Amino acid sequence: MSKTTKTTDKGTLKPFSKTLGGDELFSYVQLEELHRLLKMAVDEKSMALITGQAGVGKTTATRSFMDQLPTNKYAIIYLGQDQEAVSVWKRLATSLSLKPSFSRANTRLTISQYLNDNLLEHGKEVVLVVDEAHLLDGMTLEDIRLLTNTDFDRTSAVTVILLGQLQLRTRLKSVGFEAINQRLRYRYSLEGFSEEETVEYIQKRLEACGQSQDIFAPEALRQIFLASQGIPREINNYCMSALLKAESLGVERIDAKLIKQVLAQRELN
Repeated sequence: MSKTTKTTDKGTLKPFSKTLGGDELFSYVQLEELHRLLKMAVDEKSMALITGQAGVGKTTATRSFMDQLPTNKYAIIYLGQDQEAVSVWKRLATSLSLKPSFSRANTRLTISQYLNDNLLEHGKEVVLVVDEAHLLDGMTLEDIRLLTNTDFDRTSAVTVILLGQLQLRTRLKSVGFEAINQRLRYRYSLEGFSEEETVEYIQKRLEACGQSQDIFAPEALRQIFLASQGIPREINNYCMSALLKAESLGVERIDAKLIKQVLAQRELN
């Protein structure tokens, strides 16, 4: 059996893949802060903006919070693959079991009416999570904001969580975005792990798959932190490449020299 994997009753797990369950999510200060912010946003049916570099864990952190919401009370709708306005509204309508119209405007009005009726009928509270929001055009962002206007703006029929890269935060401060920028009651900028958190994260992922936490030497862990800048996706990439490299070389402990070889190879690819 490979040293980089562990066979369990659930199959073969790799310590730095996406297959680990929510109960194995690494808990750290920023994650706890973000969860508290999201709870306030959902409780108040407000809009929230979560930004950060690619790979920092915005989607994972938000999903881990949404997974905790009771399904008998909340309907979570996730939009994360659409950049075109028409497809955004079609997917949203379909998620609400509505028939989208050929007209974007009509589809949006149908969705808005549904949300208002759902609010009056005390249906499930709708939470809309819009991922990759930095890719959306200004009109679509404004239309999403309008979904939160209900009863002369005294209440909201939906909670909206926007996830995007750092440029979205700057963009929303520019001319033309004043309305949505003011509506974003809660904001959080997710950053990479500290060096201590990076070490703890790597060790937790190894432990979750039954691997020795001593596979990586201290100097190797520091090299990974410096190279990744604490970005979880990059940490996963470097660690998995290092484990595969160690296996091919037949070594059981990963030192700084091996990490430097991995980094050099990645630069060439």
